[in-house]
Amino acid sequence: MSTLSSQSFKNAFFISIIYFIAGVFWIVLSDFIVAVLSDNAHEVTTLQIYKGWFFVFVTTVILFLLSYKIFHVIHSRYTQSLKQIKKYHKTKETLKQTEEIVKASEIELLKYDKILKTIINNSPDAIFAKDIDGKYIIFNDGASKMLHLEVENVLGNSDDAIFAPQDAAKIKEEDKIVLSSFQIDTKEELFVSKDGIEKTFLTTKGPILDKDNKAFGVFGIARDISAQKKHESYLLKSKEKFYKLSHLDVVTSLPNRLHISEVLTAKCSENSPFCLIFIDLDEFGMINDSYGHRFGDKLLFEISKVLKEVFDSSAFISRMGGDEFGIILNSGNKEEITFFMQKLLDKFSNPFTIDFIDIYITASSGICIFPDNAKTMEELYQEADAAMYNAKKMGKNRFSFYHSQFKKDAISYTQMVTNLKQAIKNEELELYFQPQNDSTSGEIVGLEALLRWRHQNKMVLPDIFIPLAEKSGLIIDIGSFVLRSGFKTVKSWHELGILKGRVAINISARQLVHLDFIKTLKAMLKETECEAVWIELEITESSILENPKLTINLLQQIKALGFYISMDDFGTGYSSLSYLKNLPIDKLKIDKSFITNIQNEPKNQTIVKTVIFLAKELGIYVLAEGAETQEEVDFLVENKIDSIQGYYYAKPMPLNEIEKMLQA
Repeated sequence: MSTLSSQSFKNAFFISIIYFIAGVFWIVLSDFIVAVLSDNAHEVTTLQIYKGWFFVFVTTVILFLLSYKIFHVIHSRYTQSLKQIKKYHKTKETLKQTEEIVKASEIELLKYDKILKTIINNSPDAIFAKDIDGKYIIFNDGASKMLHLEVENVLGNSDDAIFAPQDAAKIKEEDKIVLSSFQIDTKEELFVSKDGIEKTFLTTKGPILDKDNKAFGVFGIARDISAQKKHESYLLKSKEKFYKLSHLDVVTSLPNRLHISEVLTAKCSENSPFCLIFIDLDEFGMINDSYGHRFGDKLLFEISKVLKEVFDSSAFISRMGGDEFGIILNSGNKEEITFFMQKLLDKFSNPFTIDFIDIYITASSGICIFPDNAKTMEELYQEADAAMYNAKKMGKNRFSFYHSQFKKDAISYTQMVTNLKQAIKNEELELYFQPQNDSTSGEIVGLEALLRWRHQNKMVLPDIFIPLAEKSGLIIDIGSFVLRSGFKTVKSWHELGILKGRVAINISARQLVHLDFIKTLKAMLKETECEAVWIELEITESSILENPKLTINLLQQIKALGFYISMDDFGTGYSSLSYLKNLPIDKLKIDKSFITNIQNEPKNQTIVKTVIFLAKELGIYVLAEGAETQEEVDFLVENKIDSIQGYYYAKPMPLNEIEKMLQA
């Protein structure tokens, strides 16, 4: 029998015994009490009835209490059991849910593990991890590709088994620092693989910590930044190259105008005395035009070397552009500056040898002292430039210190250049013509076209604006205007039947050696329909001296086109008489300086007689310029000059007046 059944039997038996004893005790006691209380049978019967009902009532109450107690206990136990059953079911449900959560977590964990592995294995970066003993526990495909190592050869091995001894020792030392510092560190590393490939990595390393913050390994992420570093190196080189291009002159490798401007700006803020020297090469454009720009660049390079020799190492030497150099000398003392400038002039007295050709060139320099003459970079530029132009005006091949008057002259020069540019644009330039007369008959046998500039209703003398045009470079444009206008006029006169002889047109030295001059002549002849045989081109003796070989070659080409060629201002230069033999010239023009007052100048008489004789012997036509008096004309006629040009016959006249004379 189970423990529960035995306990139930005992409880039931105990209640039955109690009920039996209580019932017996009540019957005996109640009968005794009734017998005591009454002897009357009727009363006894009544009392017996009440006694029975009382017994029923009492036993009912007792049964109720016992039943209540029993059922209460049963209910309590049932309720408790029910709670336990519910709790059991709830626990079972919770356990089931927990199992489901665990299962879901396992699935999720597997999912994320797969994601993590996918990320690690597909990352282009090298991702790795090592345990506390330095053995690799993670080594992804990115690391494999970067280091050219197989994953299976790395996992489970330490750095000693994988890398060269020196690299392994370096890696282990870095790991040791990471583990001891508990810090995540990022830095660039240079690595050379076993096959000799050099790479740069951006590597991040840090400790792997457990829940107690104890390190049990090292993780690392490395990115191959070799291409980036190469690009950075390229950018750096490009930046350096850009700096050189923007701050250095490509021809001489000297600092350029931008660079010297930056230095000047800085020095002006220091308030220490210094000077700025502008050096301009005299007639450098002529050399460029004669020999070409490549030749000119070589000359500039040689000059830059001379400047470095002359000035001490503290001087800042730059090429400002074109044929100009700028020098910052850390001195405001005129005597010291003069010492350096004299050394420079001495150097320029020797020829520069370029491509086996000796070139003599001079330089004009202007000097401005800070802070005496100027206090800003702009002022330094202006005053040094003004001083340099003053040196040129004084005859070139010299230097000049700034004076306040120079600025006024420079402003005047700039204004004149501006006005001359406007004159070309606004057609203020015009041709005048002066007759050339036969010495015997006095008839017109030719004319010379002379340029005039009418500015604000005033005539500007050629002696003023022609040198200005030469210096500023406007002579090329002006020369083209003279040629075109002269050709058109000659063509018109030919059609009118009033052309007498040839019309002489002056060609400047710079215009003659210009690269496109021959091409320009051909184009203008075609454009104006003028014949070359109607035109006489005048060149100066000085233009021949610049480069005799080149000039002779050019004159031969001009001659081949049909032009008549004359040499102007003969006798004023230093040319050799041998040039007369080699030059393809048709006419010599004796300069006015030999003709003026010739009747009273025995030496001039001898020179003119000799030139006339020599020219005739060489078969060259001779013309005398500037004859103004009867005495001068008589001397020339007496010595058999071919023709005469001068005020004695006629002054230069505008187009309408000369046409009237030709038509008369």
